[in-house]
Amino acid sequence: MTRQQAARQRKRIAGFSISELLTVLALMGLLILFGGPAMADAFRSYKVRSAADILATDVRALRYAAVAGRASLTMTLNDQDDSTAPNQYTFTNFKGDTVTRRLESGVNLETSSAASITFSSMGSTGQSSSQTLVVSMPVNDTRGDRYTISVTPSGTVSAAYSTYTP
Repeated sequence: MTRQQAARQRKRIAGFSISELLTVLALMGLLILFGGPAMADAFRSYKVRSAADILATDVRALRYAAVAGRASLTMTLNDQDDSTAPNQYTFTNFKGDTVTRRLESGVNLETSSAASITFSSMGSTGQSSSQTLVVSMPVNDTRGDRYTISVTPSGTVSAAYSTYTP
């Protein structure tokens, strides 16, 4: 191999030019500039969806535990306006242990009906109308996510998603 060939080969594997590095840094900066707020909104949206999923699952589990244990079980709900323990709920799980769950920071629990849900040993609530729980959180300045969890008198639990303007 001649000196010229060796010099060309060294030049080829020497690394990146400054213009290539600056181009990559500029592209990364643009991605962070526009992608950062979108990722933050997605994270807030995930927080409220996760809290609503956990609450709906706990309500269903309470109903199943009441039927399986042949005993009435109650879930006590403290909404966002409760001064002592806001945004949390307490229930007895299938093992008989008392469980208290506090919703994540920024996620709000609203009850438009009673502050508790009681399932009988037959799985019904004994109420004359559906009980409604709302889990919500503002995602950004223009949009908030809201999940409405409804419990019918027969004990059917359903969840619905909507958006609102904070």
